[in-house]
Amino acid sequence: MPQAKTATVKVLEKALVILDALKAARGPMGVNEIAKHTSVKVATAFRLLKTLKTHGWVFQDGANKYVIGPKISFVTERNNFHVALKEVAYFVMRRLSDDQQQAMNLVVRDRERCFILQQTRTDRMFDYVPPAGSELPVYASACGKVLLAGLPPLLLDEILGAIDFRPLTSHTITDRKALVQQLAHIRKRGFALDAAESVDNGFCIAVPVTGPDGEVIAGLSFSGFAGGFDLNRIPYYRRVLQQAAREIRSALFTGRRAERRPDTSRRRGRVAGKLRDH
Repeated sequence: MPQAKTATVKVLEKALVILDALKAARGPMGVNEIAKHTSVKVATAFRLLKTLKTHGWVFQDGANKYVIGPKISFVTERNNFHVALKEVAYFVMRRLSDDQQQAMNLVVRDRERCFILQQTRTDRMFDYVPPAGSELPVYASACGKVLLAGLPPLLLDEILGAIDFRPLTSHTITDRKALVQQLAHIRKRGFALDAAESVDNGFCIAVPVTGPDGEVIAGLSFSGFAGGFDLNRIPYYRRVLQQAAREIRSALFTGRRAERRPDTSRRRGRVAGKLRDH
């Protein structure tokens, strides 16, 4: 008796073929390239990609090319996910660096190390910010501590066991127990500081960027404050960073821009000093 053919949904098959092609690709692909590679008509590929993008299965970059989206790449394709994260974050960071005249870093973790994935800088002649791609001390940088604070206890314990706690300045925390206590405080208040811990006379403030389930996927910071820093301004910068993190999360995982507050740059100098971190 001949075996019955399994019924399939043709349009779904085509969508899966496109996802397979993007997953196997070494970089972003345009619609025409995808259509040629998958033997799917250009018009059909265009419609399917728009649908997949809407639901987070693919991501479209600034050059209108596609990579695997966060729903897949967050778990299976770290490099592709970082392409999407880097692209989305840049526009938010560029706007804020221009508004605030402060350099910004977006930092991600790779086991017990962390590095700068995206960066925006100002036109100042000198700052304390290492270039994009640089590795940061995960235990002594603001973004590194934000990333550590978001880890589950068992993984945190493993990573702390692999860290060489070297003193980078006289303010660096080199005691594991003291760092764990600080991480608990960071987890509770939602931001971390680097007060001359990684470099003398430097100051950074960072907040977490989270995924759909609240997992910490990156640290976002204002970095490279040189010399003295007015601690009364911490609540202001924290709020600006937290709003930026929400924008990045919304654009990355829903394809929409988060609602932004009106520009208060003209009066932020007057109100920032009045804010207190309660």
